[in-house]
Amino acid sequence: MHICQASDSVDVESLVVAGDLILDQYISGTVRRNAPEADVPVVEQEETEYFPGGAANVAMNLAALGTAVVLVGAVGDDEEGKRLLSLLTSANVDVSGVQVIADRPTCRKTRIIGNGRHLVRLDREVVIPIGEEQQRAALDSVRRYLPRARGMVCSDYNKGFLCESVLRSLLHEAVSLDRKVIVDPKIGDCSRYAGATVLMPNLNELRLLSGLPVVSPTDIDAAARAVLTKAHPEALLVTRGADGIVLYESNGKSSAIPGKASTARDVSGAGDSCAAAFAWAYLVCGQSLEAAAELANNAGSIAVTRLGTTIVAKSELLEAPCSGGSWKPEEALQNGRKIVSLDECLTSLNTTRGDGQIVFTNGCFDLLHAGHIEYLQKAKALGKLLVVGLNSDASVRRSKGHKRPIAPLSQRAAMLAALSCVDYVVQFEDDTPLSLIETIRPDILVKGNDYLPHQVVGRDAVLETGGRLELVPFSTQVSTSAVIQKIVDRYRED
Repeated sequence: MHICQASDSVDVESLVVAGDLILDQYISGTVRRNAPEADVPVVEQEETEYFPGGAANVAMNLAALGTAVVLVGAVGDDEEGKRLLSLLTSANVDVSGVQVIADRPTCRKTRIIGNGRHLVRLDREVVIPIGEEQQRAALDSVRRYLPRARGMVCSDYNKGFLCESVLRSLLHEAVSLDRKVIVDPKIGDCSRYAGATVLMPNLNELRLLSGLPVVSPTDIDAAARAVLTKAHPEALLVTRGADGIVLYESNGKSSAIPGKASTARDVSGAGDSCAAAFAWAYLVCGQSLEAAAELANNAGSIAVTRLGTTIVAKSELLEAPCSGGSWKPEEALQNGRKIVSLDECLTSLNTTRGDGQIVFTNGCFDLLHAGHIEYLQKAKALGKLLVVGLNSDASVRRSKGHKRPIAPLSQRAAMLAALSCVDYVVQFEDDTPLSLIETIRPDILVKGNDYLPHQVVGRDAVLETGGRLELVPFSTQVSTSAVIQKIVDRYRED
């Protein structure tokens, strides 16, 4: 067993996705006749396609929504595993939490499609729990990444990765870190999911979890209430296929979101798209449970119209009207959230671009002090929106030395976001923010007046797009290095 290349640059706004990884293979062609040796159709093979499935599909959908995703799971040391990892990395999914297990094949589902219809599915899988060493590695990965993430999605396909001990440990870790967890359950044991914030069962999974029939709306209500009582999540999101979604909250409130009229071509992976959209809206955008459920309903309605496990793009979700009215795209993208990915920042800025009021500055902001605050307040006064580019931990180390930063990225970003003068915080990995500046295209670039104009990184890029450079004077003379030295000197005196 080995684990894919570890990463020390996980975005503070990332989500962890843990669960069973599946490679979906679609072999499609034309059927013109039946085989002479048996009464079965002969498919004239024309195309073979591969898609990530299971937790990998959830991760792909989240990445398409602009979310930094760290995937925790396992593949085999085989061609299917390599193909799956390649598909994931090409979509900017961080696979550093994925284990490669030599004696366990990658789960593969092969679907044979004839004349646009599913004819048969072939499954190659091992569903026994992963070994103790792999279980420890899974927990280690979550412990490494979850403290810096906004939350976690657990996609349980009952293929052995999220075995009982692993899932219980992951949920316990999330509770200890005060992180929300969304679980797509497969096993009919409510105690297994204790600690989950939201459970997202379909009707069959609800039946297994509750031990009750789910034929009528009254049945579904009773079963959902039973699961809320047994598992104690904050909410239960029951997906009902063409009939839409029902959200049950622990406070007794329920909301029925009707399905959308659409021709279902393939329901494979629709639940993954629902889970990803819900997680993005609820955990990343900070929307209400009802608003997130509305968006999840949209995602599922879009996904079923396509062949194969599919990606639902952010533009599709934002453009499609929601059934209820709780989901408001503009508020979701703003919503007081300040620590954002570059894609999210650009989406928000594009709604206000054109009035010459976008201000950009950057720095390490290690041990935030009065000088920083004065500087940022003056920068904000020059425009309407202040975007702060924040060096990642690795970038700070290259710039300031191996003993820095004192405060990790998550803490530095949180402190900046707490300032009313700061609108957005976007991390960058490079030694300079040049690429970030060129992409954001601010109207006003701000640095301290201890710089000369020609020394300011990004000046030419801003001037070329009609912007300007402002050098801000300091009245509060303090630096992080001086603060650190003062602390060291004081403690040496003792």
